Amino acid sequence: MYRSTMYVFLVVAAAAATLAAQQPADPVAQALAQGDLYQARKKYDLALEAYQKADKLSHHTSAASYLRMAGVESKLGNLDWALDDTKRAVKAAGEDKALAVQTHLMRAVLLTQMAGKPTDKKLKEAEDDLRQALALDARNARAHYDLGTVLLKQERDAEGVAELKTFVALPDAKPQSVAEAKRLIANPIRAREPFAPDFAFTTESNQRISNASLRGSVVLLDFWGTWCPPCRRSVSMLRDLEKKYRGKPFRMVGISSDDDAEVWRTFMDAQHMDWPDYLDAEGSVQEAFKIESFPTFIVVDRDGVIRFRQGGLDDFTGGYLEDAINKALKRPSDPALVAAAAAEAPAAPEGAAAPPAGPSVGAPATAAAPPSLAGIEGGSVTANVYRNPALGMSYEFPKGWVAAKPEALHAINERLHASAQAAFQQHDPEMAKKVSYTGPTILLYISRKGVGDGERLALPCVRIMAQPTPQRSIGMDFFQLTTDYMVKAAGLKVVTPAAEFTVQQRTFMRLDLEQAAGSQHAYEGYIQTVANGHLLTIEIYASSQEELQQIAGSLQSISITEPGH
Repeated sequence: MYRSTMYVFLVVAAAAATLAAQQPADPVAQALAQGDLYQARKKYDLALEAYQKADKLSHHTSAASYLRMAGVESKLGNLDWALDDTKRAVKAAGEDKALAVQTHLMRAVLLTQMAGKPTDKKLKEAEDDLRQALALDARNARAHYDLGTVLLKQERDAEGVAELKTFVALPDAKPQSVAEAKRLIANPIRAREPFAPDFAFTTESNQRISNASLRGSVVLLDFWGTWCPPCRRSVSMLRDLEKKYRGKPFRMVGISSDDDAEVWRTFMDAQHMDWPDYLDAEGSVQEAFKIESFPTFIVVDRDGVIRFRQGGLDDFTGGYLEDAINKALKRPSDPALVAAAAAEAPAAPEGAAAPPAGPSVGAPATAAAPPSLAGIEGGSVTANVYRNPALGMSYEFPKGWVAAKPEALHAINERLHASAQAAFQQHDPEMAKKVSYTGPTILLYISRKGVGDGERLALPCVRIMAQPTPQRSIGMDFFQLTTDYMVKAAGLKVVTPAAEFTVQQRTFMRLDLEQAAGSQHAYEGYIQTVANGHLLTIEIYASSQEELQQIAGSLQSISITEPGH
């Protein structure tokens, strides 16, 4: 199945919304948006360069630039640099309380990560930052939770438990964090020992992996990706480790950050990676372990406590891992730790082994939208004609092609919109307060064989999306700007440069791209126009340029009627 560039599109759309909302365009915001795109594709060095450019353009007054720089530096393992940039962010935030709170929270996280024993001064510094955050926002749930945890790490259990109880009572406390807070209240040792978080998933070889299934064994977790050069270089080292500890109470498990299953499987087969591996496409396991850099190696002892963690790869990594594994194998099990690890543990959710129930693909016959779908999602398909009253649009797609059901697309839209909104808030908190961001909505997904959905694509297919826009038309400059970001971030190849074409007196912009997906090469026609207050994006995916041109011919049937015409 061909990998969709939906996440890149979502970030591009956020950047486009930011740029369109500013007259004239803000160069600082443009640099930040470009950095966000690079970061979305895990191109952290390029992201850092873009954020540093934004910092210079702002004359070192942008707290958002410093926060982003700190976030990327943390992912790259440069915690000292990240801490310095959060200090600059505090100063740049000035009277902006929301940004100041966010900065203090980030500083506290970094200081806690860098701290060692309970008497480490960095824990006291983290406490001070969290109290400053609460002085600015007394009901900030995350600040109360983090403060409670930091106090427990300092062995100040009575104070830490009281703070966590305050957190639990807050109406906006997240249920998952409330559950963990209750476990900390019941057993404060959980804050002082780095227990592995709850997780469960099914690997590519159909093995069920979870905290419970690994208990009693020393475990090496490898968070990696085929896109990551150091990860690829580490494979021979991992093969040696797996061979060295074979037959001992030791397990090695890989968690991949790839978004292309074909590339992932091909690489593992070619490299003889015979240990269990899981494609964490949704990122839930990475999020649980707070993975910020790749590769990240984590050694968990037989009681479920993390005994070693390293982000990145160097000449000493293999030796460090052997030392950590040997010590963990020699360490006897501790009943107190076993009890703390299992205390009130809720059932672990399935990692990301399967996405939410995928859209069922309908037959080529009529697939009318249910009454609950209104607005731009209220389009319908009759035979091979798609009509969308809200956009005044009709489109006659190739005969025999299969359309996904509207209610299934709606479910995908809800999930993608929630993720995009969270990403927009995280990447640009300043702009998030000024611009109401609404992500692109998938209106139609059709394929020749009826395979895939609006998020997972199967060649050949067509996807149509729409997003509200204040623009009345789309110019070449704007189209070129946004597509340049997308092409660079996604590593695509331009086959045919951006150009205009006209259908029934309406101007469209088009760019043709090529992307390698394993042994397969996919070709994409990326088309945009403005229709009734919406930026309309049409994507055509094909296995050859000839097929792409053939499908693109169906666009001549598009009709868009503006109100009053």
